[in-house]
Amino acid sequence: MPFPEDLLQLANDLAKPTDPNQASLRRAVSTAYYALFHLLIDEAVSKWAVERQRSILARTFDHGKMRGICDDVLKSFKGGAVPPELNTVALNFIQLQQHRHTATDAFYAWHQIGTQDAAQDFLLQLFLPKLPRQ
Repeated sequence: MPFPEDLLQLANDLAKPTDPNQASLRRAVSTAYYALFHLLIDEAVSKWAVERQRSILARTFDHGKMRGICDDVLKSFKGGAVPPELNTVALNFIQLQQHRHTATDAFYAWHQIGTQDAAQDFLLQLFLPKLPRQ
């Protein structure tokens, strides 16, 4: 089985348990993103005429540039210039990439605010029982 399909299977396995934990779900999303990322790269480099150069070419792909191309595809789809399947690929690439960054963003934000009163009050509310509104 090619590498992208292996990654997609792993993502499905991580998300499959009857009660998956958050770490497994986040890992599943990240793995699914990389499955699509590598699928698109493999498809692109497989068309390159000089086979010995394909692995070098594969390493030149950039997440940000690919995201930009997907944004362009979505804009073109609204004008009717792109097949719906290509729109699905572009949309899912963007969504998976965004979800992959969610945890990192949350960690960064927490490190910025973690010692402030609002953050400490937030932590307290996480474990206290919810009080009825007066």
